[in-house]
Amino acid sequence: MGYSVLIVDDDRELRTIYRMILERRDYTVFEAGNGAEALKFLMNQTPDVIVMDMLMPMLGGEAVMQRIRQMPALKDTRIVVLTAYPRFQQSAFTFQADSFLVKPIKPDELVRTIASVLEKDPEDSA
Repeated sequence: MGYSVLIVDDDRELRTIYRMILERRDYTVFEAGNGAEALKFLMNQTPDVIVMDMLMPMLGGEAVMQRIRQMPALKDTRIVVLTAYPRFQQSAFTFQADSFLVKPIKPDELVRTIASVLEKDPEDSA
């Protein structure tokens, strides 16, 4: 497959679970424990997809998404918001999330969602 995914979540156990699910599907997986770590990683790397929680220490999902969408190198990077709080759906789409999922999710749902956003033409989300 060859796609790369950055998982941004302050819950280490969830990151490990998501990593295992995605690596079994041949994704290259990177992890960040909060928004600040994610932005630091994104200064040097361009993953195909970012799977991101919204409530995190240091920098929350909204602030991170806003910064990502201002970075020209990441204009084609897809963002999948994966949060326990449905109330963030509107703000996630305001900051151009490609998909929104509410925890808990089944492994197949995560895989299907990532595959789906990768199939979208980047120009469709502009």
